[in-house]
Amino acid sequence: MFGLSFENTPAVEAAHPARADIALFIGWTTRRAGAKLPRAVADWLHARRYLAPDAFATSAWQDDALLNWPVPIDSWSVFDALFDWRARPVGGSAGERCDDYLGLALRAFFANGGRKAYVVRLGDPCPVIPQIDATARATRLAQLLPPAGISSWQREAWRGIETAWALDDVSLVLVPDLPDLFGDARTAVPGDEAQAPAVAEVFVECADTLLGAEAVSGVQRIQAARAGDAAFVDWNAAVRALSDRMAMRRRDLMLLLATPLPTADSRAARQLADAVTLRSSMVQLATPWLRPTRAARAPEGLLPGDGALAGLVAAGVLSRGAARTVAGAAPIGVHAVFPQPGDEELRTPTPEREARSLVSRFSLFAPTPDGVRLLSDLSCSALSEWRHAGVVRLLGQLLRTARQVGETLVFESSGEALWTRVRSRFEDMLTRYWQAGALRGTSAAEAFSVQCDRSVMSQNDLDNGRVVVLISFAPQLSIERLRVALSLAEDGSVSLANAADLDEVTA
Repeated sequence: MFGLSFENTPAVEAAHPARADIALFIGWTTRRAGAKLPRAVADWLHARRYLAPDAFATSAWQDDALLNWPVPIDSWSVFDALFDWRARPVGGSAGERCDDYLGLALRAFFANGGRKAYVVRLGDPCPVIPQIDATARATRLAQLLPPAGISSWQREAWRGIETAWALDDVSLVLVPDLPDLFGDARTAVPGDEAQAPAVAEVFVECADTLLGAEAVSGVQRIQAARAGDAAFVDWNAAVRALSDRMAMRRRDLMLLLATPLPTADSRAARQLADAVTLRSSMVQLATPWLRPTRAARAPEGLLPGDGALAGLVAAGVLSRGAARTVAGAAPIGVHAVFPQPGDEELRTPTPEREARSLVSRFSLFAPTPDGVRLLSDLSCSALSEWRHAGVVRLLGQLLRTARQVGETLVFESSGEALWTRVRSRFEDMLTRYWQAGALRGTSAAEAFSVQCDRSVMSQNDLDNGRVVVLISFAPQLSIERLRVALSLAEDGSVSLANAADLDEVTA
């Protein structure tokens, strides 16, 4: 009919909590003026009490700033319709705009195989220049990581990283703006030296212009944020605080971050492994930065590697399972890395260099004869058996599945009958993982074992209604065997009893 248009808006799909490919992006981007929420997204937010009950009778669901709301994003077009990610101010009086890092990371996520994400907007991005000062940095970090103990148990009151508590299906958490927050003062990127023309210049009427526009202009002439020694110390502390907060409530999550670019005279420029002191199985660091084939409207035209890494991980999980490594995958639309690792970093490290080698400590992007590839897929754990990121993702998947099992048994009284049911549930769960190829062994007995009886529970556990399950499994990697103890509390929550062994901090 003339004058009418119809828009097909499918409902937001309910994802299974055991999925290990869904990412949560937290950062600063601009709400697109006048952009209306798709009705499916509005219904999803309304069902989770983010939108008021009478929102559909007003314009609230259309005009809201979406601050600290986890907005489900099933495709790049949904994000692009809701957020003006190309509106970050460059600074100065010209009013020039550029791309923000949250939008660039999410675009890389979907381009490299990601299927679903959530976006939490903390506010508008800060201008590129001048570089953010200490006061503004502290304000933004407080938005990202609210002081502990001030938030209630209601999901609509959670802020920043706390919004992850309400998303049972999330497994990856990204903060694309973090390297930019800790940069030192920016400088201009030096241009090419002027050269004298080969022939004398003459005026030709109506001649066509044979020379194109300047290859690098606008915001690409501004240096990307660089971090010195003091900034790296602060960055380490911020990442540690984020991982500690996540470990309190969601041990199954993994923090995917990009390392900052180091200043030329810093310790990180000489040896990045010395400047990154963090040791945690819950953190995976992408390095170095990427130079896309299609230039981005960002400082120096460079992109942090966290968005591409998250997309490759998501694609690998969907195609081959959480336990498989994604090392060897090629990021889409990337033709170079910056700074380029030295030749010795691309070789298999000797035992003496393994602790400091990039390929042994980080998720390293590097050039190869077949183009840029991800050479390693590692966490920051100090323990070799937990350094394979696939093993950590598998553990997170097991924890999320175990939480489902715990919720179904929360009202059962502790005793032999319950312990038998718990063993049966976990054996069924692990059998499915073994059948899917995530666990190694010619039989289920070789692949895993489950204990849930008095031999693994103390009298204090019994008195407090806590059920402990000891699981031993052999992941499909070159690791002998892993043992984890899951504690099922009387409120249905599941925690990792020996979680402290997975995290170490070095000075």
